[in-house]
Amino acid sequence: MKADSSLDPYFDIWKGKVARLIDEHPLQIISWEATRRCNLRCNHCGSPSEFVNLKDEMTTEEVIGAFDQIARDFDMSGFRHINITGGEPFVREDLFNILTHLASYSFYRNIDIQTNGLYIAEHPEILPFLKDNGVTGLGISIDGLGETHDHFRNYTGGFEKSVFAAQQAVSEGMVVTVSVVAHSGNVDHLEELYEFALKEISPRVFRVMFIDPIGRTDHDSKYLLNDSQKSKIIRFLQEKYESTCQDYPDRKTMMVELGCGGWFGRELEGTFRPFIFHCIAGLNNLGILYDGKLASCSNISREFIEGDLRKEKIRDVWENKYQRYRNRTWRKTGKCENCLDWDLCHGGAFHLKENPDCKSNV
Repeated sequence: MKADSSLDPYFDIWKGKVARLIDEHPLQIISWEATRRCNLRCNHCGSPSEFVNLKDEMTTEEVIGAFDQIARDFDMSGFRHINITGGEPFVREDLFNILTHLASYSFYRNIDIQTNGLYIAEHPEILPFLKDNGVTGLGISIDGLGETHDHFRNYTGGFEKSVFAAQQAVSEGMVVTVSVVAHSGNVDHLEELYEFALKEISPRVFRVMFIDPIGRTDHDSKYLLNDSQKSKIIRFLQEKYESTCQDYPDRKTMMVELGCGGWFGRELEGTFRPFIFHCIAGLNNLGILYDGKLASCSNISREFIEGDLRKEKIRDVWENKYQRYRNRTWRKTGKCENCLDWDLCHGGAFHLKENPDCKSNV
C-alpha cells in the first residue's frame, strides 16, 4: 500500500511534538492502577491479581497523599486527566472518598474510569455523584454480543449488565467509550457489535484493542490474533473511520479507534483512528501502580518500574529517572534498526517491550 503523501505534514508535526515531550516530559496524564482486585476473572486480563501481593495495595491515606504531593510539587497548568484502571476500580470501598478529595483540585476534575460495568449496573444512582466529583468519562468493556462476552469474561449475565451500565452513563451525559478486546473468538462479529453499540448505546467512542500476549493471555495463546485477523480489523476500522468523518444525517456519530496497538507505518497511520500513534509512557504519562510503584501504564512489565512513592518523592523520580522510557534507542535492534519510521514510533507500544514486527503491510 502506498503512503498518502497528504499526511506528511501531520507526521512532521507529530514528530516535533514527540521530541518536545521527550525533552520536556511535562506531567499531563496520571494513570492510577487503583487495585489489582476484581469482581471478575476474565480469560485475557493483562493485570491479573494472581501475580502480585494484594496486601501491598495503597491505603486511602497513601493515595490521597500521592495526589496531594503531585499537586504541590508539579506545574499542573497543562495537566489533562487522570485515568483510573484496575483490576476493577469500583471494588475499592474508598474510591468515592478519594474522588471527593480529588475534586477539591480544579485540575483533577477530568477523570476517566475503566470498568467492567458491573458496579454501575447494580448502582446506577452513583452516576450523578461521579459527575459531580470530576469523573467525565467511563470506559466500559463489552467484548461481544451475549454469550461471546460472558464466556470471555467468565460471568453469566455480564453482557446485559455492561450494556445497561453504558446506556445509563450515556443518558447521564457522560463521555462513554465502549472498549472491545478483539480476539480470535470475536473478530468475525465486530460489525454486529459495532451496529449494536451504535443503535442501543450510542457511546462517544467505539474502541478496539488487539489482545496482547501479556497477563493471562501470555499463558493461554488460543485467543491471540493472526496477521489475517489483524488485517481484517484494520480494514473494518478504516471503513468506519471514513464514514464517521463524513456527514451522515441518518446515523449517530460514534468515533472508532484502535487502542494501543502500536505504530502501523505511514501507509496506514491516519486512516483508522483520529490520531497518529506514539506510546506516551513515561513521556507525559506517569503511572502509579496499585502498590505505590512508579512507572507508566499498568500493562507495561513491572521490570520497568522507576521508583516507589513510599520511599521517594514522586517529582524526584519523574525528573531523574525514566530514561528507558525517554531514550528508547535500546529498542533500535532487529527490524527496527534501519527503519525509516524510527523517529515517528521509537519501537512501538511500550507494553510490548520486544521489537514489534513492522506493521506497514498489515
